[in-house]
Amino acid sequence: MGFFSIDTLVTIAAAIFTLGILILIHELGHFFVARMMGIRVERFSIGMPPRFLSIQNKVDGFWIKLYVPWFIQRIANATTVEFRIPRKHPKAGDTEYALSWTPFGGYVKMSGMIDESMDGEVTGKPWEFGSKKRWQQLLTISGGVIMNTLLAFIIFSSIIYVSGMEEPVDGTVVGSLLSTEDRAIFPAEEAGLQVDDQIIAINGQSISEWAALTEIVHNLPGQVIAVDWLRAGVQYSDSITVVKETVPTADGAIDIGMIGIGPATQHIDVGLVSSIQYGARSTYMFGTLMARGFWSMITGATSMDQVGGPIMIAKMAGDMARRGWLDVFYFMAIISVNLAFINILPIPGLDGGHFLIISIEGIIRRPLPLNVKLIIQQVGMLFLLGLVVFITIQDISRL
Repeated sequence: MGFFSIDTLVTIAAAIFTLGILILIHELGHFFVARMMGIRVERFSIGMPPRFLSIQNKVDGFWIKLYVPWFIQRIANATTVEFRIPRKHPKAGDTEYALSWTPFGGYVKMSGMIDESMDGEVTGKPWEFGSKKRWQQLLTISGGVIMNTLLAFIIFSSIIYVSGMEEPVDGTVVGSLLSTEDRAIFPAEEAGLQVDDQIIAINGQSISEWAALTEIVHNLPGQVIAVDWLRAGVQYSDSITVVKETVPTADGAIDIGMIGIGPATQHIDVGLVSSIQYGARSTYMFGTLMARGFWSMITGATSMDQVGGPIMIAKMAGDMARRGWLDVFYFMAIISVNLAFINILPIPGLDGGHFLIISIEGIIRRPLPLNVKLIIQQVGMLFLLGLVVFITIQDISRL
């Protein structure tokens, strides 16, 4: 399969769409809250430096600036090329809106803030970040996390409202045969069970409800059970070995027994209130799953080999795109929750690192020295860069 195959192009397009939307929403969160708090936003960039294109309102018109790449600056005899579009009623703007070369990233540069730009200039002007009250600073730093969480909630709620959901019907009729990446065929299918078969007994005990069936199977991982079922009025029976599977829940991953069957379902529409409740539950569930997974890595219970980065996200986005738009948006909502969680971690260079520094300054009732903040940011950025390189190498090794 060549690089320019349809599958590859779909994967690239899905990754750019998914990550681009998430980054844009995250940075818009910082941007809007900063403007609400009266903080001047010097630059709003999609992508990380170096810049490629910037747009800005000035008192003499609308300016567009192209940044010449370093390897042709000598040939072009210029570092930038500027165009001015005259306007009848020009109005000066504070913010430069930029597109940068590195696509997976973005930032909002606020006046008087020690951030990833390593800019240590603080003059004490009233529109600077450092001149605002602590609660205003904390709210501004949290803007991106809030927007990503809100985006996930809206997507989860909208999907269930638009598409409805499948609700199990009464009885024990098999509606589907399950499979996973690790196990293509489960024991039930191996034993001959088919869709539309009706399970009537397990271990000689009559079964008429799906909940009773799953309770028995879930509690018997690794054990052999006797299953009786009906197909077109003919009774069949066989011994099936229950396999153990680890499944995620809002309370953490648990081990259960499975034979690889799902109940028959019927499609139902979901009202607005129920959709909102579903969106809230889904956002909470995936947030807690991310937190538990992160804690498992910290304690060593989960290997770092299971961590995925931009390449794995791109691959999964491509897989979702081939399944349909609803799957793409559902995947985007999950990644949005994960992005919110990662950004709030107290690591320098992330929003949580800024949040921690501001909180410390609030406790000690004075700002930390500028050189200390710069060192903290530099160490944090080096750590994050090393982590990205490590995860990217792992992603490539899995391809």
